[in-house]
Amino acid sequence: MEQNVLRPRAASQSPLLPLVAATETHATSIGRRSWHLWLLRLLLLSGALYVALLVCWNASRLGLLDVDRGNNTKPKNSTPDSLMTAPNVPPTSSPEAPVEQLSAREMSIRAAMVIARAQEEEMQAKMTPSDKNEKKKVDARLRCRGWKATGDCDPDGTRLPNLDLPCGKPVPVDQSGYCELEDKDTGEVLQVAKRTCNSVRQDAKFRCLDAAEFVKFPTRANEVAKKASIPGFSLPHVVPLVEGVNNNMSGGQDGIVIVVYPRLLASAYATVRALREVLGCRLPIELWYRPDEMKSIRKSLTPLENLAAIVGGITFHKINGVRAFSYGAKVFAIYHSFLERILFLDADNVPIRDPSFLFESPEFIETGAVFWPDFWHPGNTIFNIHRQSLVWQFLGIPFADMFEQESGQLLIDRRRHTVPMEVLSFYAFHHPNLFDNFKLAHGDKDLFRFAWMHQNASFHMIQSPPAVAGKVIDGIFCGMTMVQHDAQGEVLFMHRNSRKLTGMPRQEQALVRSKAVARAREKLAARKAKNGRGRLTPKWSEVVAEIAAMTPHPTLKKTESDGYPDEAIWTHLLSFNRSAPRTDYTIEAYSVEPQFRDQHCYGQKHIGSNPSFNAQEIANLSFSGFETELRRFAMEAADQATRNART
Repeated sequence: MEQNVLRPRAASQSPLLPLVAATETHATSIGRRSWHLWLLRLLLLSGALYVALLVCWNASRLGLLDVDRGNNTKPKNSTPDSLMTAPNVPPTSSPEAPVEQLSAREMSIRAAMVIARAQEEEMQAKMTPSDKNEKKKVDARLRCRGWKATGDCDPDGTRLPNLDLPCGKPVPVDQSGYCELEDKDTGEVLQVAKRTCNSVRQDAKFRCLDAAEFVKFPTRANEVAKKASIPGFSLPHVVPLVEGVNNNMSGGQDGIVIVVYPRLLASAYATVRALREVLGCRLPIELWYRPDEMKSIRKSLTPLENLAAIVGGITFHKINGVRAFSYGAKVFAIYHSFLERILFLDADNVPIRDPSFLFESPEFIETGAVFWPDFWHPGNTIFNIHRQSLVWQFLGIPFADMFEQESGQLLIDRRRHTVPMEVLSFYAFHHPNLFDNFKLAHGDKDLFRFAWMHQNASFHMIQSPPAVAGKVIDGIFCGMTMVQHDAQGEVLFMHRNSRKLTGMPRQEQALVRSKAVARAREKLAARKAKNGRGRLTPKWSEVVAEIAAMTPHPTLKKTESDGYPDEAIWTHLLSFNRSAPRTDYTIEAYSVEPQFRDQHCYGQKHIGSNPSFNAQEIANLSFSGFETELRRFAMEAADQATRNART
């Protein structure tokens, strides 16, 4: 037996090697392996002891461990036996229980179990029954069973099986019914996304394939809100709000936030310059932009940068969010602003008075958020937001009988409204975006009030419906600017959302652009023929340079008498009579040829046709010369941009 145990490996069984030498070599190998084995055991034991120490420390902090030497659990705050014995009487010693010897692996397993139980109990303690139900909704594995059609424009009406559709098939927008889902785990059948005949817009792409995300959306929003409600949570660049501790100790600034796009550079320049030079507003101004968009025009920000160097208090910030384009850029800028209380302005929206007073207004101090109404309300909407709209099911909130929101101006205390802002960010950037897919809302314009309503957060909606500024030709009115008011009903903002300032004559853009593209291609082709390599597709900056170098094309409208290229469009103001019922507030959308060629008009086509609206000549109002200043500023911005493009 001894020889069998100590027999050398086959590789060493050679007649040239004595058996004793092989045995010594093997013994040395065993000793070396034994030393490594003990070292490994020592390291494992040390690690286990360290883990046990951490577990005990964490568990004691959580109040989960308070055991005596006999391993019997006692209340955390109970008095030790040693302190309850009579004076001068030594405590009776009892035999100690034998200590269980555990391997390193067993100690690691037990340590992990203790930590897992502690974390689970902590989460369970914070999770209410409603939280548990919502978690089940998110975790549920839902299988689409298709569209189930009903009659009488009622989702609960008579079933029409012959009109049922598979999950991937688009559902006609005028059909009532619901999507049927099945929970794979429980077998429960759900009826979701219940629709009447007018629950979605005409251009909506509605399929039951998206119904699972539809039903989970309110729960996901609730989860976002719950995380943002944790004490100490804050938006970027904002001091966290701790109730009862630092309510009035923010140290944050008030200021204006504007997002700049290439086609609104002249408008942004005019707005900023008017704020500083005409209105005397000294509020800090943040200008946010997407670098990839600005690359399309060489030195596009130069006019604004030059202006910032002169008037001061203006900073530039990049928008780098992957999904923060189009209306998402606005949400990104407000969310990441370095200001605490912000007045957001669309780049083509300009106040006619210094707006600084808004931060001290009673409405803002009381609620921390002031919003403005749109032209549209449930009785007259082009965005299909009314009592039967699908959007209310999607959001998980009740129908609100109020004006839709116009987000060209927003007044928000970011510190006070951290949770609604977090929900807003989720609304804007969730994917897939069912707001867009189902056409439940238009861009960002209603997302702000929706987020605040979701949290039942306070906000003040300005009560005066928007007025319309425009022009009258041959007795026909064409509104091209939305006019918003302050809380007292006085005109405050002029939003040129239908006719932007460009600082250039209004030309036959399609013809000019095609000629510029052709000229840019000719130059690239000549360069390629000369160098033997190169591209043939011009960059947009090269096209812009060609447009700037071209002889001005005949304009659609003659230049105004003052010589500024943008047409003056503020001649009349159409306002709603405050004493009239909301049902009489009807804004029409129309076109008028040839008086207003290629122009979308809003308001009342024939002034006086609706007695609930009053018309005034802007020449008789306090801001009569304001548009002229804006047109001049826009022209100067365009001139600078043209010079930059040429160089």
